[in-house]
Amino acid sequence: AVVSTQSTGAMWLLNVAVITLVLYLLSFVSKHVNYMCKMFSYSFVFLILAVVHMIYCPFFPKNRDNTYTLAPLFYHLSKFFLGISVEAEGTEHLESYEGGYILCPNHQSSLDTMCIARIWPHRAIILMKRSLLYVPFFGWAAYLSGHEFITRKSGASSEVRDHMNIINERIKNERLRVCVFPEGTRNKAFDGKMLPFKKGGFHMAQQCQAPIVPVVIYIPPSLYDGRKWVFNSGVIRMKVLEPISTVGMTPDDVTELTNTVQTKMQETLDELSKRA
Repeated sequence: AVVSTQSTGAMWLLNVAVITLVLYLLSFVSKHVNYMCKMFSYSFVFLILAVVHMIYCPFFPKNRDNTYTLAPLFYHLSKFFLGISVEAEGTEHLESYEGGYILCPNHQSSLDTMCIARIWPHRAIILMKRSLLYVPFFGWAAYLSGHEFITRKSGASSEVRDHMNIINERIKNERLRVCVFPEGTRNKAFDGKMLPFKKGGFHMAQQCQAPIVPVVIYIPPSLYDGRKWVFNSGVIRMKVLEPISTVGMTPDDVTELTNTVQTKMQETLDELSKRA
């Protein structure tokens, strides 16, 4: 019985090895197979990190530095499996201000997560839509890591307002850094243009009188383009801009602040694309 079990296990491992080898070879001749293999590898890294978070974080439940501790592991595993590295400029701006701030990256694809992990600062969390809390493994790991989930349903404005007031107090009192993707969703057009910015994160910054730290991510179309099944190895470029102060601003200034930040970020995105 023991020999039979060992033989079955060996055969199973051999089948997995053969399938893996076949897919690896096919990835060189079919961009569709290559794309699916890379996406599977990236999803596998997410799963590994989610499991690691669920093992590690209960010892430090909802600690704001849980992600800071584990982000390098996510980045280096992604780099290894995907053959993609991230070159980051201006990272000194992430710690140039000792207090809390709003981290404001653009959103091009799921690879943005890898990019943000490359530069993740101390005392930082992500503001996510509440539906992500119920995504198996990912949502559980994010909850244990201290990230915040907000409700976007109509009629929940009072609940959202109370929740946001708590987060605002943490920004001021705990020097919390909150990562908000101002576009709200990924730009699936892959046209090099950012989607119109939503004002939620900028209202937070104004209410806390906390600076905004823009982060611009440029992913070359030759490296990743979901519409064309392109997913290659290469280099992603990103740049952290100087913090933009909100001291003295009122709610009436939020629209201009939003437009100013988007203009600066789009100009930087255009600059990075020309350098690629």
